[in-house]
Amino acid sequence: MRVRDPLLGTRCEIEALAPTAETSDAAEIRALDEVVRLESVFSVYDESSDLSVLRRTELINSDELAEVWSLALEWHRLTDGVFHPAAQPLIDLWNESARLDTLPSDAALTEVVSALDPEDYRHIDFNALAKGWIADRALDAAFGGDESPDGAWLSLGGDLVHRGDGSVVVGIEDPGRPYDNVAPMATIEVCNEALATSGTVHRYWTIEGKRFSRVLDPRTGRPVERVRQASVVAHTAATADVLATVALILEPEETFDLVASQNAACLLVTKAGDMLQSTDRFKRE
Repeated sequence: MRVRDPLLGTRCEIEALAPTAETSDAAEIRALDEVVRLESVFSVYDESSDLSVLRRTELINSDELAEVWSLALEWHRLTDGVFHPAAQPLIDLWNESARLDTLPSDAALTEVVSALDPEDYRHIDFNALAKGWIADRALDAAFGGDESPDGAWLSLGGDLVHRGDGSVVVGIEDPGRPYDNVAPMATIEVCNEALATSGTVHRYWTIEGKRFSRVLDPRTGRPVERVRQASVVAHTAATADVLATVALILEPEETFDLVASQNAACLLVTKAGDMLQSTDRFKRE
């Protein structure tokens, strides 16, 4: 197993299983190199990245960027605007509110929400999609050499994708006890699919002495509170990434319908601490 930290602002781990160490090593190196390459496409911190160039000039300089933007717009359509690839003005409003320690007014929220445009290149941000998409492509690269591994898995932050022989049993963190020495609240076996987990516990603004989730509903402009954490297993990490984010915003029943339409499965933890799951694949500890 190889580890690279940081990549895309998080920890990347890859393990490839093969008859020889040389084949495993080559596959793992190809995967990590692909993450590094794609980071230069999608980074919002690198002014020379393709995404940064797009936000300044409206120019799309790579097929990868064009593909992810097209996919983002499709998810915007499929979720009736709940997934929004250009909600940065809304985030900026809440950042400024946190700086001033004053909640944004209803009028300010209405104004920003009404002006949101999923095709506004100046504010494009693929945070809820690109990491999963990159994980998928990196594992493609692992299997793309002259000699492919028998099986492999790659973990990139909250996303994990597995291909080939074998499987990976993944623990789901309890958002009420997010500590390294605490046992997972549930596990799931991942085989030739991907798992993504998103939550509101670690991301928040403090305004007027109260915490507000950094996950915003682009339809209202307001932080979400209903679901604290969502874990989704799907056929690709990109799909799991999007669904795990959208699941924090939708009503649980709406999430279950959407997840089922994608042949996926999910585990939700509500604000009250209740665990809701669309299938019995998630095994409670």
